[in-house]
Amino acid sequence: MGNVQKRLPGSRDAAVWSYAVAGAAVIVTFLVTSSSARYMLPALISALVVFAIVVGVARNKPPSALPWYLLAAAMAPYAAADAIWGLYQVRSAEVPFPGVADVLYLGSYLLFTAGLVMLARQQAGRLHWAGLLDAGIVTLGFGTLAWAFIIAPYLRSELSSWPLAVSIAYPVTDLVLLSMAARLMLTTGTHTPSFLLCVGWLLVLLAADGLYYGTQATNGAAIWEDVSELGWMVSSLLLGAAALHPSVARSTRLAEDQETLPRRRLSVQIALILTGPLIVLVDVGGIRNQPTHVTVLVAMMAGLSLLLVLRVAFLAQYAHDRAMAARTRALALSASLQEQAELQKQLSHQATHDPLTGLANRALLNERLESALCRCSAHFSAGMLLLDLDGFKDVNDTLGHPAGDELLVDVAGRLTGRVREQDLVARLGGDEFALLVEGVDESTLHDYATRILDSFSAPFVLAHGHSVHVTTSIGAMSISRPTTSAEVLRDADTALYRAKTAGKNQAAFFESSQ
Repeated sequence: MGNVQKRLPGSRDAAVWSYAVAGAAVIVTFLVTSSSARYMLPALISALVVFAIVVGVARNKPPSALPWYLLAAAMAPYAAADAIWGLYQVRSAEVPFPGVADVLYLGSYLLFTAGLVMLARQQAGRLHWAGLLDAGIVTLGFGTLAWAFIIAPYLRSELSSWPLAVSIAYPVTDLVLLSMAARLMLTTGTHTPSFLLCVGWLLVLLAADGLYYGTQATNGAAIWEDVSELGWMVSSLLLGAAALHPSVARSTRLAEDQETLPRRRLSVQIALILTGPLIVLVDVGGIRNQPTHVTVLVAMMAGLSLLLVLRVAFLAQYAHDRAMAARTRALALSASLQEQAELQKQLSHQATHDPLTGLANRALLNERLESALCRCSAHFSAGMLLLDLDGFKDVNDTLGHPAGDELLVDVAGRLTGRVREQDLVARLGGDEFALLVEGVDESTLHDYATRILDSFSAPFVLAHGHSVHVTTSIGAMSISRPTTSAEVLRDADTALYRAKTAGKNQAAFFESSQ
């Protein structure tokens, strides 16, 4: 297999730490050294970042390497511009403005933008309008600040057209990068360490740019240049660390429920919208006496208001969609529960009813009989009638079993039509039926038996015009004392046997002396 060793996961972490230590050493050297040679260190940092990105992409293999290679390509002219700027500082010479360094810086910002556009598309996937509107509000809100504190002072200065255009190009490209940072933060759901380092690079870079160009525009010369320089170096190191960190290989996903508008985010958006009116109210730089700048700020405020209205419209549509989805789920759940209840009802009915006739079966008869027996006393009695059809076997033999089944269904219909609603008619099997009546005495039970026998006097008309005449034998028992269901059915069956042997088509009542 050769002598190839597998790279351990710890080696990647070691690379990140080695890079961080080297970068920190360069920054410390910049801070503690007073020699003008220290101004070459930013170029060293930028070159180190190019190397770190290339190595990080090769080692960690992110889902898409092209955005990172574009960022590395952007750092190359950035490093060259740092080197040019550093050489002028070492020679204590004035840096030409605009000059080659500005062309390289602005070119690197354009490459940064291209790389971030591709990275944002990879991180967030498809376009998501709610997140884009949030990013637009952030960008335009900070745009009002950039106009009031950077662009407007430049426009009021005595710069000629070319230096003025280059001066304004810097804050404009910063706003583009800010929009990329906002989109990444607001549309990406998984914030890996590499992702946070990348966003940190953008935020620190923009903060350093804002400090440098803001003070330069308002004072005519940048102040706290070393602070800005320190910010630029730290931001570059963060970008290299983002590429070197192993988490760059992990894909991210779109943030869930982007259409929601958390209170904190809404508060920030409202604050950004109010920056324009506040600038005019405070009269920053005497802006109220400059109609052109006021017009631009008003246009920005109108754009912010429009974006916020659209954002709220998305929120309302999202709420409506969620409500409709919840209603659909509720209806589906209700339908499912209703279907389940109906199925349970059917299963329960099937368990207690005869499938052919729809009458109660033996299980339900026993259940109702047990309940009636529990209430039997001197003040409450019940009755049980067992029926067995006479001549049913002949119908099956001559007309077939389908005709026999049809006859059983017709018999069930006649029996239910001759009793009360609260009485229970059951089919015990074959051609045997049972009738449980409650709250009746023995005299009433005789009437029941007579009424049922009379109901069989008319023939049954079956399909195909067949007219069938069958009778029934009845075994009856009056229940007025506590007993068991098995004893009741046994005694009623005994009476039924007597009716059969006595010539059929008659009723026999059980007597305790039998």
